[in-house]
Parts: sequence; C-alpha cells; structure tokens
Amino acid sequence: MKTFSGQEMRRYWELYSVRWAQLDYTRDPDGLENVCYAGVSSWLNRYYAYFQRQVYRTLFSRLQPPVAGARALDIGCGAGRWCRFLSERGYATVGIDLQPELVDINRRRYPHMTFERVAIQDYVSQEPFDVVSSVTVLQHIPADEHALVIRKIRSLVKTGGYALILENIRDHLPHVFAHPIKAWEAQFQEVGFRVVARRRYDYSACLRTYEWVSRRCVIPLLARHRHFPDTADLTPERFLARLEPHPLRMVNNVLRSLALIPDAVMETFLVAGNVPLPSGHCGFLFQAQ
Repeated sequence: MKTFSGQEMRRYWELYSVRWAQLDYTRDPDGLENVCYAGVSSWLNRYYAYFQRQVYRTLFSRLQPPVAGARALDIGCGAGRWCRFLSERGYATVGIDLQPELVDINRRRYPHMTFERVAIQDYVSQEPFDVVSSVTVLQHIPADEHALVIRKIRSLVKTGGYALILENIRDHLPHVFAHPIKAWEAQFQEVGFRVVARRRYDYSACLRTYEWVSRRCVIPLLARHRHFPDTADLTPERFLARLEPHPLRMVNNVLRSLALIPDAVMETFLVAGNVPLPSGHCGFLFQAQ
C-alpha cells in the first residue's frame, strides 16, 4: 500500500482545510467533523470524541495543578477543543496546526490564546512548556519522521513537565502511520521521557468487524464507481475525493452507526477498566526527565 510522504501530508492538510474547516460551529463547537472523521455521521464522531475526552481527562488528572505562568502547547490543535480544556485549567495556551482556515477561525473564537500555522517539525518557542498535548496527530506524520518529532517534543517540555499523547496503535493507511503501544513508549523513553500512565480506548469490536467486511465489499464497489482511488497512483487530491457525498458512502455511514450501538455500551466498561484487550488507540502520559 502506498503511503504519503511528509510533503504529501502537508498538502493533504492544506486541501483538507479548504473543504472541512468552514463548519457550523454552533452545531459542532469542537469541529469534530474536521478533527475526527470528515463526511461520517455525527454520531460516529461524538462516539470517538467522548472516549477521547474520557482518556484525556483521566491522564490529565495525574498532573499537579499549574503554578502561575504555567504554559501548555497543543500540537495539531484542530478547532481548539484541547486548547480550551488547557486554558480553562489555568495554562497560558498555544495551539499549532497546518490548516490555515482553522488557525484563522481559532484566533477569532479564542482571542485570549495563541494560534500559529506551523508544523511541529518547524515550530520554535523561546520558552519551554509545562505540558505538551497531542491527540491523534503523530499518526499523521510519516513514520520516518517520528523520532525527529518526538525529540522535538522533548526539547519543548520542561524537565519535570509532561507530554499527554493520544495515538493510533493499530491502523496503517496512506495517511496513518501507527505503532504498537510498546513502540510508541520506547521512542519517547529514548529521548528522555518516562512512562507515567497509559489508557487504552477505541476497542470498538463491532465497528472494526463491520469495517473489515466493508473493506472487502463496499470499497471495491466504490472503486468500481471511481469514487475510491486506486492505490497505485494515489495522491492527496484523489484520496480526499473519497470523503465527498456518494450514495454508497451514505449507506456505509448508516451501517457503521448501527455497529456502534453495542460498541458504545461495551466501550464504557472497557475504557473505564483500561482492559488489556486489542484496541485501536491508546493515551499516554510521559514525564520529561
């Protein structure tokens, strides 16, 4: 399977921003259609966002209350939901993202915070941060850049400060570059972090079973109707075309939502217990040594 290069991923987010940054923020204040999954049912995005919040809050609760002047950075800040969370808890907050439209919108919505359009690889700060946060962002950076990015995160965190990271531990797609739990932890430990806590989430057994079937049934149909690009000549433009409305995609979204009904019940107990079963994502809390 073809995967995108670093340059192609930057192009991907520029195109993505043009199509998915201008949302109805009264209906979707966290911009979930942009920061979770574009073009899917709102129920699916609320499902993922709910358990992300559960894990994020659980890990954040392990931190000491911020002292005066404490600073936080959110990488790939999207529509600013984690920036808002950190700011409300006493941190002077900076958000960075590659989507130009979203950065402009965030500046208008949250004028008391700082937002910059820049990749983490290029970001420079005059002062280190007490907390660096990143939710499902590193997975969208090509794997050969992960070591560089994680080293950059360490350089931005004060000694004794924290990195709160939620990442994909399972999926491999043209724009998703995951690692297993132990591999993510090893990369952070290598640059001077210690593991404080980990919390699994996105078990989603029914949804994943349905999507396994879908990849063998629905996606071939979409490809036949030229709605899903062949991987041989895949480009960010062609890949993003699959997010546009299509009758088969609409049916697929309804079926995915139905698969979530039993998952939503099971996920509540599995996430609360941090059950060591296969999951799609995991949250990590690291402390800089």
